[in-house]
Amino acid sequence: MLYLFSIPYFLISGASQAQKLIFDFENDAGLKDWEFIDEAPKNLGDAGPSTWEIKKGPLDGNSLFQGSNIWGSKADTCLMGTFAIYKAEKFKEFTIEMDVFAADNDGMGITWAYESTKKHYRVIMINDGWPEVPVDGIKGPFMKIQKRVSDDKPWYELIEAEKGITYKEQTPLHWQFEVKGGEFKLTREDNKVIKGSDKEYEEGYIGIQLYAQQGHFDNIVIENTWAVDPRKKVSTTWAQIKKDRN
Repeated sequence: MLYLFSIPYFLISGASQAQKLIFDFENDAGLKDWEFIDEAPKNLGDAGPSTWEIKKGPLDGNSLFQGSNIWGSKADTCLMGTFAIYKAEKFKEFTIEMDVFAADNDGMGITWAYESTKKHYRVIMINDGWPEVPVDGIKGPFMKIQKRVSDDKPWYELIEAEKGITYKEQTPLHWQFEVKGGEFKLTREDNKVIKGSDKEYEEGYIGIQLYAQQGHFDNIVIENTWAVDPRKKVSTTWAQIKKDRN
């Protein structure tokens, strides 16, 4: 099932190729540019659908919220579910950061180089000791960087895993993620980091993926860093952006 919405954003530009896109989800006017895509029903244990919406929550006013328990695969050996994808443009090298609030202990993360449910990368984390019989042999809690390789088992190819890494539930979190030269790095508010790389990496869309998780996402900032002269880049920091909006 696919839903198409748009979230208003502000564009801050510096050098001709540098840009920051800021999504605060306070105003739902002019809905375009975001697609909400559920995993194919044959891959799901709970077929959903997802329930993405703009909703007032525990972060900064309104936020992007998903409230259903959609999950997969059917045997629950791989964390799949639903995606929120920003479809206005593709990115090759970029940074993205966001505020996050997790309702429970299930899976959530960032996806990039997204072309379809069967072609993308993801960094995903879970607190639960699940999957019970994982296809790659690594049970939760964990953070993983994976590459989608098929629409059937094993679904994802493992790039990197950090076992036993948990996050705080029912409290505001913050993620920072960078892609540069085929190198991937996620840094969390608790200073936990996971890194990986792939020489076959190509550009694509950016978004969020959830597995059996009800979550809020807010203050999303995407910066295109591909072919940008670092001497001319926008110097506005995350803290300054949030301060200027208030």
